[in-house]
Amino acid sequence: MFIENDTLKKILVEQNYLEASDIKTAEEKMMTTRYSDFYNFLIAENVLTRDLIGQAIAEHYKVPYADLNSQIPEKAIFEKISQEIALKYRVVPFAESIDSLAVTTDNPLAKDLKQNLEKELNGKKISLMFSLPDDIANIFNRYQHPLETRFSKILEGKTRIAPEILDEVISDALSYKSSDIHLEPSEKTVLIRFRVDGVLKEAGQLPREYYDNIVNRIKVQAKLRTDEHNISQDGSIRHITKDNHRVDLRVSVMPTIDGEKVAIRILGEYVRDFTLGDLGLSAKHEELIQRIAELPFGMILVVGPTGSGKSTTHYALIKILNSPQVNITTIEDPVEYKIT
Repeated sequence: MFIENDTLKKILVEQNYLEASDIKTAEEKMMTTRYSDFYNFLIAENVLTRDLIGQAIAEHYKVPYADLNSQIPEKAIFEKISQEIALKYRVVPFAESIDSLAVTTDNPLAKDLKQNLEKELNGKKISLMFSLPDDIANIFNRYQHPLETRFSKILEGKTRIAPEILDEVISDALSYKSSDIHLEPSEKTVLIRFRVDGVLKEAGQLPREYYDNIVNRIKVQAKLRTDEHNISQDGSIRHITKDNHRVDLRVSVMPTIDGEKVAIRILGEYVRDFTLGDLGLSAKHEELIQRIAELPFGMILVVGPTGSGKSTTHYALIKILNSPQVNITTIEDPVEYKIT
């Protein structure tokens, strides 16, 4: 869900794409479906198309809407800005004139976006547009240099190979909003996969000969034993990205017949501020869970596959009870977030 339910509802009403009565009808119908986010529900039920929703959001941001499905920018235009800036701001060059460049992003309000783009393009005038996140990701997949290409450049330099490769992998995972990174060794190569929306997708491959150094670097950062290769180990890393953002990672190293497999869970910093109302629940279900959570005794089971939001839901529930009058102790292995 790239935009909160309540925010999207407000935008659609303000921009006259839906009436308040339409929203209420949709909310009631949504209670009987499997959808937790309003965006996907509207599309699945043919209430609005993706482009109409994109247009509404663009009008809210007071910028034009760029449909990246029907108007795919040429590769030469896509390469007008560096990959680092493109990934940092999730921005795609869309159209160019002699003295200006139109770029589209899913966050036109990003801090210093225009300034950094103009600086990179030697003062060329920048105009902003809005596109849906999935469409921007598709353009990245179409034109972005694959991990293998960037790995080759790192290997050619023959310095800081393990740190730089890890930086590239984590940077890509963050740009695709992945929940997990999997490093899976075989005899000659290492397969890199990202979990996106609950599904593992291949992201690239790495020559096997460099893998042991990469695993050792991960172990050192996660405070794991580097001399132990035959048992599972778990740890955590606080990673600082190229643009100085902090990312908390949960690391699991597991022995296999081809070497140690590494699974890295990316812990979203935004979860710290999540409340029950941010989970995309229907009003009926949110009220029910709120009432049950405040009962003096009982148990709530939260179950689901990897990446389904179990920990996020748990922390949102704990926040309901978190007050000076209540003593809360959680039993977790490992601890993912701290609540203050």
